[in-house]
Amino acid sequence: MRFQIFVPPQGYVAQRWSEGSSMPPLGILFLGAVLEKNGHDIEIVPSDVLRYDWDDIVKKIDDFKPDVVGVTTTSENRFQSFKLAEIAKQTNPSIITMLGGPHISMAREDTLKHRKDVDIVSIGEGENTIAELAQALETGSDLINVQGIYYRDKDGEIIWTGERPRIENLDTLPFPARHLIPMDKYNFYITTRDGKKRKAQNIMTSRGCPFNCYFCATPVNWGRKMRGHSPERVIEEIEILIDRYGAEFIWFYDDTLNYNKQRLHKIMDMILERRLNIKFANEFRIDVIDKPLLEKMRKAGLEQGFFGIEAGASRVRVDIVKKNFAIEKAFQFLEWSKEFDFIPGPFFIFSHYTETWEEAQQTIEIMEKVKEINPQADISTAILHVYPGTPLEAIAKKEGIVPEDFSWSKKGDMRRVHTLPAAQGDVPLFKHKLSWFQIADLVFRWSATSKKIVSSSKIKTVLKSIRGIKDIFIYGIFFIQFVRYKIKSFFSKK
Repeated sequence: MRFQIFVPPQGYVAQRWSEGSSMPPLGILFLGAVLEKNGHDIEIVPSDVLRYDWDDIVKKIDDFKPDVVGVTTTSENRFQSFKLAEIAKQTNPSIITMLGGPHISMAREDTLKHRKDVDIVSIGEGENTIAELAQALETGSDLINVQGIYYRDKDGEIIWTGERPRIENLDTLPFPARHLIPMDKYNFYITTRDGKKRKAQNIMTSRGCPFNCYFCATPVNWGRKMRGHSPERVIEEIEILIDRYGAEFIWFYDDTLNYNKQRLHKIMDMILERRLNIKFANEFRIDVIDKPLLEKMRKAGLEQGFFGIEAGASRVRVDIVKKNFAIEKAFQFLEWSKEFDFIPGPFFIFSHYTETWEEAQQTIEIMEKVKEINPQADISTAILHVYPGTPLEAIAKKEGIVPEDFSWSKKGDMRRVHTLPAAQGDVPLFKHKLSWFQIADLVFRWSATSKKIVSSSKIKTVLKSIRGIKDIFIYGIFFIQFVRYKIKSFFSKK
């Protein structure tokens, strides 16, 4: 079988692509490795880093003549993924089109119901699924026997083949097939605090998440049970990235790298014993980290450590978001980051469910406290997004923020929800108790405090993204608050 798997032109997130930097797409590189191992012809086309337009994509499909065109899909890039499937069918109606990725796992039936150019959707982990699917297509077997997919039968009925068991031993998977993409096209560099611009590579060493954050889709995509590569396998992949691809900085793409302290201790020990001389970044769950492990990670090369605080008010953070830790845990982590000299990267979100104006302002107060404890802290903020299949989506529908009959696959339905596509992606925003003036105030109050600059290119992108009166109204409010804080900043310098 001939498989051609695409990253759509927009990439995974429009902002990253527009800035000219992106990580290699590990998900489809695992799929490519499995297909290659099973003797199939595979071409992976990262349209984003190759700067392909739709005409380029048509030519690639014409030249390769695939049996199957697959597209990786996130909620942010889903409409481009749908368009790519449509183009594949227009190029050759006999091509089987298949979508996978986090969005598809969460909006599975909705996708097939409304996107007639999509033949198959793959749910969750795709490696074993795609191997069995390729064999079934090659032999003409009934797809009902391939677990983990939705497909249309000859009568157009949508068929679900059932959940596929998770891969218990991740070491049975081949290494991601990085040789199938132009690795030199990825402008992935991290400038560390010593001023050196380091060549970076990404790696994912574990899957799953046992936690319950109400906005997150990871437990559905990867399962709640944590599974990880062995320390030996992790080190082997890091050494490949160093030797073959010149990696000087490793970006651990795990949701929670420190889910198993003993495993992570061993990985750090091996990095130190082998003198790999790398810097790295990862995400932490701060309620399961301790000082000895953090100290060892710093010695092994920890440069940046990201973690979610999400909300300043404890009621919102614990009862609503389900981040079950006291803010003192975050403060302790920040103290350790200062002691061991690495950059902490806390995440915060504005406009939570039931969050009042008084509680929302506590988030700004906590941000200021973060900077007070460790001035190096790199704080990230966002307005709360609604993603399909999450507990938050159910809340959003109950509260009328997202219509009950909303379709993630119909572009026209985006006019029925609030979005800021240029700034926050083409995903519904969760606006509950706070007004748009209050949300904009929070965004620009923090921007002014942290001296974050809004670029002219961002403003141009915003203007191009306006789709109607509702967008003009929301962006107008943001513009008023932006001007207000600019004026305030100007006079505060006098």
